[in-house]
Amino acid sequence: MKALVLYTLFVAMGGVAAALVGLYVEREFSEAAGLVVFLGLFFANFVTSWIAVILVIDGSLRNGLGRAEQTTLERQARTA
Repeated sequence: MKALVLYTLFVAMGGVAAALVGLYVEREFSEAAGLVVFLGLFFANFVTSWIAVILVIDGSLRNGLGRAEQTTLERQARTA
């Protein structure tokens, strides 16, 4: 549950940051450039938010996909 709350907060903060940066680029350069920058940051936000949640909760990225636990469970199931 903690990971879900953190992920939601990180995505919301990243979305606001993407909108602000996109708005700045739109005003300084063009609407098309602002849209491209916003969309790039918006979609990259989901990946970076998930990585940030893993870092906050686990402290490292060594087991980001849960492979260690999965391997342990499979070994225990085979021996049982």
